[in-house]
Amino acid sequence: MYLYIIYQSAEESIKVISNMKKIFLAFFMVTFMSFSASSQSMEVGAQIGAMVYTGDLDPPTFSQNFKNTRTALGLHFKYKLNPLFNIRFNFTKGSVTGKDSLSDKSWQLERNLSFETGITEFAVMIENNMLGFSMDKNDEKTFSPYAFAGIAVYRFNPRTLYQGVYYDLQPLGTEGQGLPGYEEKYSLTQIAVPLGGGLKIRLSDKLSMGLEVNSRFLFTDYLDDLSGTYVAYEELMAGNGEIAARLANREHEFTGIDVPYTNETGSIRGKAAVNDYYMTAMFSLSYHFTGTGMRFGRSRGMGCPTF
Repeated sequence: MYLYIIYQSAEESIKVISNMKKIFLAFFMVTFMSFSASSQSMEVGAQIGAMVYTGDLDPPTFSQNFKNTRTALGLHFKYKLNPLFNIRFNFTKGSVTGKDSLSDKSWQLERNLSFETGITEFAVMIENNMLGFSMDKNDEKTFSPYAFAGIAVYRFNPRTLYQGVYYDLQPLGTEGQGLPGYEEKYSLTQIAVPLGGGLKIRLSDKLSMGLEVNSRFLFTDYLDDLSGTYVAYEELMAGNGEIAARLANREHEFTGIDVPYTNETGSIRGKAAVNDYYMTAMFSLSYHFTGTGMRFGRSRGMGCPTF
């Protein structure tokens, strides 16, 4: 079943992100101050790596799509339930891009669309250390593969460069969104399902490193502002304006002939049956809180939480 979060305005979407931040911060504070924790029970870390998207603006080959790779940064907090399972909170900031011009297919080159968007993501996941993972230096097992899955909320805003000016694409309704008889404009705040895995290695009794790949399965095909069918040039211009009509198909830039596109309403523009997704490949360095248990206001051995 598809899940959608529909907000009436960008202001409401921003409020949701703000509330998510408050929820995560509150959870971190409660966890740190209220739970009695044994050795190795908490972990914080930073991540750096690459982010790339797959969607309607993909070039045909991996090597061509590799040119769309952008930098991504992240922070994570983990609470260790046992040697096999962690509860993990993640913040990721990155960007993705796509260009028809990277393709060698004539139909893509003629369509000539492009986009870029920043992505801000908050995720909650369950992480499984497949072999068990311990920061005890006496444990001969120093590494473990791991897998994770969960749910994420992310914010995006696709835009494109046209004649030296950047235009936000969602407000334009390049596929007729907002016009009578067409869909409403898609939300810029969405839910995703992160799913991935990696390898972690113990460096000392307090430090570990990891390398992971994380794919996000989306419930929208508009990460790149491209999904379904064309709206005829004259109809789109009359309803959503000339810029929307010119950015729905940029063949005129490819051919050098400044004439409107001739695609009829309902003709294929993208692959609406397949949603977009984005993924990251990240290197991480983590610090583990070790020693005796932690309590609010004082340190003791294992026991019940005190407040």
